[in-house]
Amino acid sequence: MANTFPAALTAEFVADEAITTLGPILSAIGAFTYNVGVDRISPGSTVQVPVVTAGATAGTNPSSYETNADSTKIAREVTVDQHSLSFHVTQAELNNGHRLRSLIGKNLQVIGNACRDAIFAPITAANYGAAILDSTAADFGASDLKTIWAAGKDFPTKNLIIDGAYFAKLLPTDANSLAPGAGGAYGFDSIAMNNRWTGAEAKTIGFFGAADSLAIASGEPVMDDEIQDLLSMYEAIELPGGLVAYVSSWTSLATRKRFMNISVMLGSAVGDATAGRIISDGTV
Repeated sequence: MANTFPAALTAEFVADEAITTLGPILSAIGAFTYNVGVDRISPGSTVQVPVVTAGATAGTNPSSYETNADSTKIAREVTVDQHSLSFHVTQAELNNGHRLRSLIGKNLQVIGNACRDAIFAPITAANYGAAILDSTAADFGASDLKTIWAAGKDFPTKNLIIDGAYFAKLLPTDANSLAPGAGGAYGFDSIAMNNRWTGAEAKTIGFFGAADSLAIASGEPVMDDEIQDLLSMYEAIELPGGLVAYVSSWTSLATRKRFMNISVMLGSAVGDATAGRIISDGTV
């Protein structure tokens, strides 16, 4: 495939910095997820995340301190996939002043969307039950937060992510009101905006959960040392929300085309299914 660069952008007129058009923001993910760090992992690998579901039995005035001491764990299997994209600038485009760095911002948005979709894939009614609130943006208001909060009254942490059209209804109207993102606003640990729900249950516009309601595994991709030595650049960069992407760059000796790759090793699965709830859009 060829790049689409207008002829007007020649070496004489190309600015040093490019403007990147708007795209979804990944930062809402970091508000509620539990990140299980794994180093040097290959695509398709599985990570077992332990979930403690039951503790020992409590007693009163025990005659022995060694009885009823058994606890229960279950294993949540997280499959880690490599979400990757590569982009390029040809020698002719380089001669006309186009630079690889001008394409980084937009391609980070693209990889961010792929990561978001993977993280939200477990958010289904099969995993977390039916929606606790079904409301259109027009009908939604701050009073609905009481319904949401009550549905997770036992959650150890209360983190809400919600679509921007609904988030807008929570914006402060004067200096005495807390902004939704402020810790403690409306009784939540955090309220964050998210405008992309691809991968989640159909009609989802929000998710309310404790920090460990999702189990997320991420890490550095496995790479042969000799291959890494041939790269002109290889470094980790943090995406909004805390995910780490690994960026590499190289030049084809045959075509002198400059390439860059962005890769994120990422998997997501249900963590504590009892600690997450779905909010839907009010449509039938």
